[in-house]
Amino acid sequence: MQPFGGTDRLGQAHAELRLRVLRSLPPRHQRYLFEEIRKVCREFLRNRGVPSSELTPEELLSEIWQKLLGPVSVGSGETIDLCSGDLTQVSIDADVPGRDGRVVWLIEEIGGAMAMAHRREDILRRRFGRSSAGSGRPLVQPHDDSVFTDIVSDADAAATLEAADGRLVWRGLLAMVALEFEPGDDLSMLLQLLSERPGLLQNAPGGQWPIMDIVNQLNQRFPPPTWASDRVDNAKRRLLNWIRRLKRKNGLDDVDLEALFARVAREQERARPTAPKWRHVNPQNW
Repeated sequence: MQPFGGTDRLGQAHAELRLRVLRSLPPRHQRYLFEEIRKVCREFLRNRGVPSSELTPEELLSEIWQKLLGPVSVGSGETIDLCSGDLTQVSIDADVPGRDGRVVWLIEEIGGAMAMAHRREDILRRRFGRSSAGSGRPLVQPHDDSVFTDIVSDADAAATLEAADGRLVWRGLLAMVALEFEPGDDLSMLLQLLSERPGLLQNAPGGQWPIMDIVNQLNQRFPPPTWASDRVDNAKRRLLNWIRRLKRKNGLDDVDLEALFARVAREQERARPTAPKWRHVNPQNW
């Protein structure tokens, strides 16, 4: 079963691609897709204990479709060029919609339970304003370091469905960094430390990185002790610039970025023991 993908430069182009794939489905497959996404919405709300008085599956379903298809702008020549993938190369099953690669890909594009939590947060923010500390995580973070800190925190969360998604996102991030940077690079060593000790960022007051604690841990983990605050700051800045560049060149928001990392981790697991192959992002374009 080969889901359909493609390298895109803009979020608008990616939405156009989703729409093209959706339109390529026969009515039977479309009905199956709509019902499957509706089931996912019902299960998510039930597992979270969300009452229907707060949010219905239909409202969440509408928000998901708005996210998947909303940015499409018909008539943009650039968008059409970027989304001119060859649908004939997709695995198609005319009899079993659940085995059709187009259907599989569209369901994966939702982004999992973590992305659905963001969709729920979007709805609540429109109704009641921005969430307060401890009551939900906004979709758009004020700084890229907050995005990265959330990924680290989710990867070390308790054994829940959302935590499993978080660990998948973290593994995908590490896999993509390993393709771009050498193991002895400062950025790689910083990530290795954070993967071993995620509490360094989780317990930081005010969301600020505890630079001196990280310096001490790095000097213990990678002797001789040559790490200093400016070296850690430089590695942190390069990491956040890499994330920012990845988002900009591929038209990703924070949820799209996490979905990309999770997709990379899933493909890495499927490709073992062979090397992973990324369908959606070309590392040469970073």
